[in-house]
Amino acid sequence: MKSLPIGTYLGSQKEAISYKNVIISKTIYSQKEDQHWHCHQNPFFAYFLKGSNCEYRESKQIQCLPGTLLFYKPNEPHCNKQYNEGSKIFHVEVDRYWLRQNNLLADKIDADKVNDQRAKNIFLNILNEFEIRDQLSGNSIESLILYLSNVLIRSSGHHNKIPKWVHTFHAIIPDMDTSELSLETLSAILNIHPVTLSREFPKYFNCSFSQYTRQLKIEKSLFFLSKKHLPINEVAHLCGFSEPGNFIRIFKRLKGLTPNAYRSLI
Repeated sequence: MKSLPIGTYLGSQKEAISYKNVIISKTIYSQKEDQHWHCHQNPFFAYFLKGSNCEYRESKQIQCLPGTLLFYKPNEPHCNKQYNEGSKIFHVEVDRYWLRQNNLLADKIDADKVNDQRAKNIFLNILNEFEIRDQLSGNSIESLILYLSNVLIRSSGHHNKIPKWVHTFHAIIPDMDTSELSLETLSAILNIHPVTLSREFPKYFNCSFSQYTRQLKIEKSLFFLSKKHLPINEVAHLCGFSEPGNFIRIFKRLKGLTPNAYRSLI
């Protein structure tokens, strides 16, 4: 199995910058990339800005679309197939010894596809800092990575305490239409009373059901925002927002920038 050099990926790097403990880059992929199994020496994150592919890890298959955030442990075998021509991925590679010095071990992060909404919002701040690139960006990015790692490790630590309905929720939510998602509909599917679901939901998702639904709609919009020919009004409608102004306001509050500003990053 091939082990890639530090800071390199199978595609063609478009932009890259190195700080003391972090290497950040945007990489463009073609349909003909190497599809053999490989690994990387350091842990890293991959955030899909544009396009898609299908990733394989041991017995797991992950379909990746714009807005997908993946985490890789050091030397974790994987391979990628079915790249969409022109796919663009934002990589953040972290020195594994630096994480250890900060009492953060990559092996304690029990996640490949990151679904934690707090973590995804933190990561978008890293992407924004990559575009700013002033004298404060290095320290800011390192602080955000430590925060992000802490969030993911704490989330992984509660894995065995999570009830069955939470696992079921994670399994069904990717295929649900956000415009039809309601507490009553979900309660019926999960076989749990709406009042109980409303009360228990924040314990495992760190937000109310309504807040999570808004976040889910915003995450869905990332796919449509990657298609730059679509007007913002249409993106809002496709994601279940009746008013474009409401979509823009919620997007900015959750992601820290407007939909058009996000488009400029990708």
